Amino acid sequence: MEITWLGTAGFIIKSNQREFAFDPFLSRGNGKKSPFSKDSFANTEAIYVGHGHFDHTFDIPEIMAHSEAHVFAPGLTGLFLKARGVRSSKMLLADSKEYLNKELKMRAFHSSHVRFDWPLVSSTVRRCGVSGCLHTLKLGVGYPKGLVQTYMFEDRGKKILFISSAGCTQKELKMYRELEIDFLLAPLQGHSRIQELVAEHIRIIQPKVVIPHHHDDFYPPLSQEISVDEFRDQLKRVQFSGDLIEIGLFESAQI
Repeated sequence: MEITWLGTAGFIIKSNQREFAFDPFLSRGNGKKSPFSKDSFANTEAIYVGHGHFDHTFDIPEIMAHSEAHVFAPGLTGLFLKARGVRSSKMLLADSKEYLNKELKMRAFHSSHVRFDWPLVSSTVRRCGVSGCLHTLKLGVGYPKGLVQTYMFEDRGKKILFISSAGCTQKELKMYRELEIDFLLAPLQGHSRIQELVAEHIRIIQPKVVIPHHHDDFYPPLSQEISVDEFRDQLKRVQFSGDLIEIGLFESAQI
């Protein structure tokens, strides 16, 4: 299986001659420009959306204007995507009660968004200034979070779990542990102690391999780069015995 990190929470995954994507976000503001475009999704069969924030959904209407893929999204996020031009015939509800793709055994699970803590909010306000804060507020209102979902699929008997935001409850984390996850795509953004927070999640889930994402400076000055090295240290602290695979920004890996 080939997995390509698009930046933020975005991935293109090629598995058994199938291609699908999670949360593709290409419009990176003043951040490092993406080498990907709407044409990069010509062979993508499906896009799975974790939640409705702009850094997860902004580019989907443009991608879908040039694609025959289907988009699976939670209810409110799906409605906003349709309002922005995604054809109703291509929008599907990411229902947690059945397989979204039987061949991939793709399932959705209800989750939660990480809670922005005051130290993070304070530092973000200082970076952005007044005009930046007003722009951020506009993005927040225009792209509501809606329901948050995680997705799990299987490839050659391996279970891969994609988490779009690190707000999982204890009950949810224990459920993932019972599912015996092989590869966890773990988000590192949204909290001043995000490395410590996600390391605690991993201590409970106990996946065999962790692949961090969303740690890039994807939309400065709103965003900031998160240290993966510090994340490694936090994984050692919780005595995680699995592996960590760091995929470079805009790069691919075989797993």
